[in-house]
Amino acid sequence: MVKPGQIMRRVFDSVLDAGTNTQRLRGATDNVSIHLGDVNRRTDGIDVFDGKPDMPNRPDRPGTGRNDGRDARGRFVGDGNRPWADREQIGLDNVAEREGVDIIRDQVAARTSPTGDQIRYYDGLFRNADGTYTGVEVKSGSASRDAAQRLFDGTVSVNTPARANLPDVGPISIVNVILERVP
Repeated sequence: MVKPGQIMRRVFDSVLDAGTNTQRLRGATDNVSIHLGDVNRRTDGIDVFDGKPDMPNRPDRPGTGRNDGRDARGRFVGDGNRPWADREQIGLDNVAEREGVDIIRDQVAARTSPTGDQIRYYDGLFRNADGTYTGVEVKSGSASRDAAQRLFDGTVSVNTPARANLPDVGPISIVNVILERVP
């Protein structure tokens, strides 16, 4: 029979081992982070991805940006230039005409309990006859929703509405999502 003192000693030893292993893991991840940062600094601007040189949209490197709000690899850089805004406008106008509704074009943060703290911004919203709302997501060209957007949109329903707060309206429930495609 094992004595309570022996059990406590084993638990104590296990906790000490876990702490030691955690310290080793933390040290290993720090070393990997330092190494990756060093590699990134040494190859910045000269590495190649899919046959295209890495040329981020940086003011200290004239001529490296595409001047469309994205870097040389097509990644959004958040400079305020939104070339897709006209497509978004067309998509929202299409939904407004087809559904016979006024579109709210303010982007508000929506959350739903099944996805926890994830925030979703729809391109537009409209009020349903019952006082709930429908979110509108516009995608143009070959763009598609990412996995997080698909997950969020898939949970939105009458039973699990997304919650948002509209200025001048207050709390709202989003119970449906429309994906509008624009060429």
